[in-house]
Amino acid sequence: MKQIIILRHALTKVNAEGRFCGVIDTDITEEGRKQAEKMRETLKKYHFDAMYCSPLKRTKQTLEAIFPNREFIEEDGFTEISLGDWEGKNKETVDQSLRKDFQKGIYTPPHGEKHEDVEARVKETIERIFATYPDDSLILVCTSNGIMRTIKRIYGIKTEKMMSGNLEYVVLQREA
Repeated sequence: MKQIIILRHALTKVNAEGRFCGVIDTDITEEGRKQAEKMRETLKKYHFDAMYCSPLKRTKQTLEAIFPNREFIEEDGFTEISLGDWEGKNKETVDQSLRKDFQKGIYTPPHGEKHEDVEARVKETIERIFATYPDDSLILVCTSNGIMRTIKRIYGIKTEKMMSGNLEYVVLQREA
């Protein structure tokens, strides 16, 4: 069975301030780095055949903190959804019913990336990764919350909540 573990990046300043991040290229905080280093204990028991991240600094820095001496592959398909006019705004300042609709994938903020486009690129990327590796492969992907929500929707992953906390992860499986 092939598996892909999808991990959300560590805490950023933008996250800590309760603002929308989107494609703002922000660093993880010192607290986030320490949390990622602790995550090393959880993940060190796995042998990953490959590790992927988005091109955004927060995902690269998270993997570097967890696996300081490993190589990983930057993959544009895992770049966070662009939130358009919402980027950098405090989450409490936007219409909360629109925010909920956005989280469900049925609303796009002004000048933001359409959910259908994100779903298409994410699905293509996941399917390409599944096709690339042999059976019994284990892949790690570090990405952002919006991409994790997209993956949950596409692949029907049921979790307690659609929003993922920093360093939370889900597992995708594919039978051989």
